[in-house]
Amino acid sequence: MLNLFDELNEKQIKAVKTIKGPVLILAGAGSGKTKTLTHRIAYLISECSVLPRQILAVTFTNKAAAELRNRAAGLLGQDPKAWHVWRGFGFCPALGTFHSICARILREEAEKIGFRQSFVIYDAQDQKQAMKNIMREQGISPKELNPSTILGMISRAKNELLSSSEMDADARGPIEKLASRLYALYQDYFKKNNAMDFDDLLMLCVRLFQKHADVLKKYQNMWQYIMIDEYQDTNHAQYTWACLLAGKLGNIFVVGDDWQGIYSWRGANIRNILEFEKDFKGARVIRLEQNYRSTSPIVELGNLIISGNKGQMKKKLWTEKKSDFLPQVVQVSDEVREAEMILEKINETEAQITKSKTQTNYKIQNPNKHESAFDDEISYDYESEGNEEPGILDKIMSTFSKHDSKSNDFASGMLRMSSGISNIPLDIGQQNINWNNYAVLYRTNAQSRAIEEVLLKYCVPYRLIGGIRFYERKEIKDTLAYLRLLLNPNDGVSLARIINEPSRGIGEKTLARVQQISRERDMSVLSAMSGIENDKQISPARAQAMKNFSLIFERALNQLAQLTVKEIIDLILKRAGYIDMLKALGDEGPSFAKASGGEKERIENIEELKNVAKKFEVLRGKEALEAFLEEVSLVADIDTYDPRSGQALTLMTLHSAKGLEFDTVFLVGLEEGLLPHSNSLIDPEQLEEERRLCYVGITRARERLYIIHTAQRALHGSIVTNTPSRFLSELGNEYVEFFDDARW
Repeated sequence: MLNLFDELNEKQIKAVKTIKGPVLILAGAGSGKTKTLTHRIAYLISECSVLPRQILAVTFTNKAAAELRNRAAGLLGQDPKAWHVWRGFGFCPALGTFHSICARILREEAEKIGFRQSFVIYDAQDQKQAMKNIMREQGISPKELNPSTILGMISRAKNELLSSSEMDADARGPIEKLASRLYALYQDYFKKNNAMDFDDLLMLCVRLFQKHADVLKKYQNMWQYIMIDEYQDTNHAQYTWACLLAGKLGNIFVVGDDWQGIYSWRGANIRNILEFEKDFKGARVIRLEQNYRSTSPIVELGNLIISGNKGQMKKKLWTEKKSDFLPQVVQVSDEVREAEMILEKINETEAQITKSKTQTNYKIQNPNKHESAFDDEISYDYESEGNEEPGILDKIMSTFSKHDSKSNDFASGMLRMSSGISNIPLDIGQQNINWNNYAVLYRTNAQSRAIEEVLLKYCVPYRLIGGIRFYERKEIKDTLAYLRLLLNPNDGVSLARIINEPSRGIGEKTLARVQQISRERDMSVLSAMSGIENDKQISPARAQAMKNFSLIFERALNQLAQLTVKEIIDLILKRAGYIDMLKALGDEGPSFAKASGGEKERIENIEELKNVAKKFEVLRGKEALEAFLEEVSLVADIDTYDPRSGQALTLMTLHSAKGLEFDTVFLVGLEEGLLPHSNSLIDPEQLEEERRLCYVGITRARERLYIIHTAQRALHGSIVTNTPSRFLSELGNEYVEFFDDARW
């Protein structure tokens, strides 16, 4: 094991060694918070004689949890795989997301809250289908009242730990009253189906702790050192959960950055980090302010933009990474030109990298030669007009000036102009470019369309984070539904999804009848199907079809105990005839959306799912199936980001980008109504969050940052003339250069 403190700075060492009582680490962007967390875990185990199982470390994504696990285990010279426990809690540290840790607790304690251990976790699509079923039963048309609207209200209530009756008491207006009634029916539906949604995992775990003091005490004694990453993103339920666990010993160590609090729309409460010292008396606060990621101009630009916010804790980031390259702000005509500009700048950057390598080699070979400096850009003078009080556009345009390095004077209103001539090689997509070094970040998913069209035109490889997720593809959803029904025969949503995949001629009335029988006889629907042949309301042909369907699962259950997840997938899809159905459908299968691709791609997707299942090869049977389904149900968009999968330009929203970094970042759409978003313009708190979102975008860049805005943009079916974002007027002119595209 290496010396734990060799790679740490003074503040990081202080954070690692502070192990008793409440501690808040204010970790600025790129300041090495993951290194601090992992070294603290290793320090507790190796130097403080803390048992590994006494440590709990919680974060927000599987990707971040895996990084914590791999690096901490590596520091101790241990195999990270031995630290990955899928069921219960072993002798290693408990490292995972809030949802995965809560799911494991609820598996252990399910009976205390009226569930069975085999409960399934419904994703967003499953939740929507469940709500549609409930609304139809209540005579409410999903076309007249959007189920997603109701689910959003229920989710907010759960994040605030409100029951349906408490939601009803706080309801304002008839829609919220109706939502609270549907909330109660929704929870009953889930209980009957032995299912939970994402919000239930947290809410039910908190209720478990609150109602069962012995269970809370068990986990308080188990986890004596609690660490929480990205604390600024915690909601009320997560905050309460953490407070309950830390209530006995008080050894809670949270890491976060209030400057990067960007998730209020999903319930995150930035006050949790701002008021940590009030919540935990005697808390120590340690600031990590040295940035190891970005160059000095990028770091200073980030400091400048975030300084416009009032409700935040004081710190100032700094770095030792110097650079002559200043971030650039470029105005272009429209969203198509915006996309072209991205490729032009990538081509320009690649040429500079190649030139730099060549010059470096030349200098080594010719140490006595001197190269001449030249500037091939054209400068234009720009005179300001009038002395009136400037508006937002005037303030932004007034910052289109830069320091003239030759005269050491500010060139009043000087404007650098790009040539405006399209300079994209037609074969840029086939060139040897490290596309993984580049990322395009935007405020809304809709902005990716125009960029994608231009990338397709030039055959540029790209990966879209937040598009159609792998686990939302029909063939994947169907496969998981088969597995979930095998694990939980009460899962009505999964049953309805696959009863006719492939077609078995079982209609809604027939299915409703067998579900009625299952309720009357207090048995699962699958059990009811197996003995349905004598029911006079069901034809012999349909009764046989249902019996055959139930036999698929009955026979699979007989072999389940000895099988891995991969083998279970092979077995059940073969017996169901699902793969044969895909082959028969070919590329024109009407039941598959175009986005699902052809028969070959669908089967390849299932093969990829089996590759994921290989991760669980050490487990067998029901335990393996529970672990696999739990993990895939909690996958977030960003968990699918894997630069090792090949070279591709990354496209993602600013929300998805937090926690990542790239050599070159294109921050696009810096326009009023986009960033800041139109929904935030009248709310000071939301406007501050939009500024934090801009800060997150800026600080994703290591070496080069380009900020692009358009004069007009096709938006919501019409052409909109844009005002540059107010944030551009806050950038000054010391750490950024302003350019105007001459093609506009």
